[in-house]
Amino acid sequence: MDESTKLPNNVPGKYYTTDECDGCAYCAAVAPDNFEFDKPTNTYYIGKQPVDSEEEELVLEAKEDCPVDAIRTGDEDTGEVLLQDEDNGSYRS
Repeated sequence: MDESTKLPNNVPGKYYTTDECDGCAYCAAVAPDNFEFDKPTNTYYIGKQPVDSEEEELVLEAKEDCPVDAIRTGDEDTGEVLLQDEDNGSYRS
């Protein structure tokens, strides 16, 4: 079972970061418009959800390549974590 915790600074929406973030800044280098840094905790969080396909692609790239898997996708209404299907890119519970 995943014991990670969603960081409180994340804006509401599909993407979020967890307390597994180690502050490496990879996500901010890939998608600087969407990730912000919280200096007191040395973590990055979703400061702006993607608003178009280009931003979504960059956030997904950051998610896929995050060295500590701290970027997640979830359903904001239910809190259910969504998993991306490797074969077709769609999301499932």
